[in-house]
Amino acid sequence: MLDANKSAVIAGGYVTELVYELLDAHVDTMRMADHLNDDPAWGAHLDYLRDLQRVGREALARAACHNG
Repeated sequence: MLDANKSAVIAGGYVTELVYELLDAHVDTMRMADHLNDDPAWGAHLDYLRDLQRVGREALARAACHNG
């Protein structure tokens, strides 16, 4: 019989790892494109990535507090 709670923990762990990997990829993009910050379109996109980093990491920290 499948343990739903155990499956949720495993799936949740995988999703958490995936989200961290995506956030880290955004950091890499920001570093590589930092010299493009003077371009208005890239500057706006890099600001968006920075905000997404902050919100994503805050959400992961809150989730860890509630699950730990």
